[in-house]
Order: sequence, then structure tokens, then C-alpha cells
Amino acid sequence: MRGRSKRPRVIANFALTADGKVSTYKFNPTGFTSEADKRRLQEIRSLGDALLAGARTVSTDQMSMRISPIDLRERRELEGRSSEPFRAIVSNSGAMDPGWKVFQGGGTQVIAFSTRRMRSRLRAAISRLADLWIFDSTKVDLAAALYILRRDYQVRTLVCEGGPRLFRELLEIEAIDELRLTWTPLIFGGAKAPTLIGVPGQWLRQTIRCRLKEIKIHGRECFLTYTF
Repeated sequence: MRGRSKRPRVIANFALTADGKVSTYKFNPTGFTSEADKRRLQEIRSLGDALLAGARTVSTDQMSMRISPIDLRERRELEGRSSEPFRAIVSNSGAMDPGWKVFQGGGTQVIAFSTRRMRSRLRAAISRLADLWIFDSTKVDLAAALYILRRDYQVRTLVCEGGPRLFRELLEIEAIDELRLTWTPLIFGGAKAPTLIGVPGQWLRQTIRCRLKEIKIHGRECFLTYTF
């Protein structure tokens, strides 16, 4: 993997419908998976030294990016790690809201990456709630952001929870090492409903191949693990 020694190992985690959608065309939070998958999400989170999500996903899903189960927090502590991972947010536009759940109610350090497009007043507000890194560009340099997480926060394993646009950009810089998928027996439909890499019709620059590492059937769902 390109630049692996200078970045964390990256695990992406998504839930998909049977027709390959990660959300509705309105990008609404749907909560369409089982309790078993919700537990699986927490277990995958617990693998990370940090979690990563795009600002739109954090806002839409009202994410706290916390680990809820006490047993998972205690397991991390027994392993000599913090009870919960760092929480990292990416926003090219700088559109973050200090009122988001991720900035409230305690938890571990929040790390925010944005650009010169973020308004100065908002920069000041977010800086009081997170470590804010501003890139002098209109788009966050994801490779540099990953390097910062490794160098400054000693993040060795990073868990990415979307959204599709962020996942796509990580794929295109060859920065995904593992993909965890939950397939659910639902069909959303909708030409504008997002798939794993965004709205249908947006081609990748090249075909990306992955290998099936593990498959588990749990009730009506299928849990898949791919490596790159």
C-alpha cells in the first residue's frame, strides 16, 4: 500500500441494502440494520486508535462517535489503550456545527480537518472544541491528514465510517486496507440514493480489486470482510 509506513492502517465500515445503497436519496439516517450489526459496529470501532467521518455524515447521522458498551471500553483499557478512540472529522467546506453531538458530552479528543474555506468565526468556535487543522487549499489533503494522525496522535489503526465521498477519496489515494460490510435484506431503490462510493454514475479512475477474507451469516444479514 502506498505510503503505509507514514499513515495508519485504515478499516472502512459500511452497511448496505441488497441493491447496494448506504442511505436513501435524501441521505437520511435509516437505522436499517439489526441489533447484532449495531453491536458489530461498536466492536469495529473498538479496533481503532481513532475514528474518521466526513462532516456531512456526522451531521446527518447525529454521530457522537463514541463506544457505548462498557465491556468494550474496559477491554481497551486492559490492553493499555484509552477507553475510546480519538474522533476525527473532515470537511472541505468548513461547514461544522459546534452544537453537533460529537462536540458535546465528553468523550475523547476531537480532531477536525478543514480548509481555508472555513469562516474565521467558526474556526474560533471549533478550535475551542477540537484540535483544528486548516489546509491552505479548498480541499483537505487526505494523505497529509492521515500522516498527521500517525505522527501527532500515534494513530496506528483508523476506522472510517463514511460517508461514501470520503471512502471514495481514500480509495483513490490507495489508503484503504480493509473493508467491513453488512449486507441487509432490504431494497431502497432510487437513482440518486448513494452507493458505497457515492451517487451512481460517478466512475472511479480505475478498477479497484479486493479479496474476500471472511463471511459470516447472522440471522438475515451477511457480514463480510475484504482486504486490499
